[in-house]
Amino acid sequence: MNYDLGNLVEPIFRPPSEWDSLLIGVTTGCTHRCTFCSMYLTKKFSVRKDIEEIKTDIRKAGEMFGNKVKKIFFEDGNAFVVKPEVLIELTQYCYQKHPNLKKVSSYAHAQDILKKSDDDLKRIADAGFTMVYVGIESGDDQVLKACNKGVTQDELALAAQKCHRAGIAWSGILLLGLTGNDSQKSQQHAMESAKLINRMAPTMPRKWYISPLTLEVTPGSEIWAQKEANKFVPCSATQILEELYTLIDHTADDLQGCIFNTNHASNYLSLKGELATDKKKFLKIVTDGINDPNTRRPEYMRGL
Repeated sequence: MNYDLGNLVEPIFRPPSEWDSLLIGVTTGCTHRCTFCSMYLTKKFSVRKDIEEIKTDIRKAGEMFGNKVKKIFFEDGNAFVVKPEVLIELTQYCYQKHPNLKKVSSYAHAQDILKKSDDDLKRIADAGFTMVYVGIESGDDQVLKACNKGVTQDELALAAQKCHRAGIAWSGILLLGLTGNDSQKSQQHAMESAKLINRMAPTMPRKWYISPLTLEVTPGSEIWAQKEANKFVPCSATQILEELYTLIDHTADDLQGCIFNTNHASNYLSLKGELATDKKKFLKIVTDGINDPNTRRPEYMRGL
């Protein structure tokens, strides 16, 4: 159960792992309009300008929920876009008003990270900001351009390394099925995404996270319109799993600390573990899923 003050702009989105976090509005909507996404169509992007108002929310939540709050998630689509000084001030205030707080996080676009200096990121981390959730989607530059992501593989790799150096945990989200049922493009998407994962590996021991989701073609998205016009044909379940197999198979064998998780409800198979130690097990489970549809999550149980 999330904690909130009831003043967030609906609909509200947050990572599944933040299900028990206090949600604090810092921005509304998202700075980007990716072709696959319909999440923020009803929201015009804006930043809450009144920092004292946000701090009042943080304080009131402390009064309402006492010592229950252990995690705080800054809403909305990419709250990390705000200025470093704002993130630092809000993060520090969170810890002042919530004595049991262990984690402060938000969604981030790679460009939000790249626009901040290494020193800024280190100061944000030192204030207690712990994790960014970044929509990677793909490592294939052509796919990234086609889905209007506004970033390249090189920039994504650099953003990850900047976070690692600063001490901000990196949680990257990939999107299976983004190329549709073109098998050649699908495999290229998977191989380039694996290449990106390899490039994002930190040079020092630390945990980092990669979470593939499966594309859901939702009304209102540009891909939905392409599908309705017969310009986009979604992947079959088997194609999705073949893509997942290629992705895992092409990751390096020594990705220490990389927690790989496909537990999201959109996926056909649930995998969770460390790539360095569980890669062979993952490949066996995915192979079984390709060969035996009965091992997959049923369609009626899948969703966003």
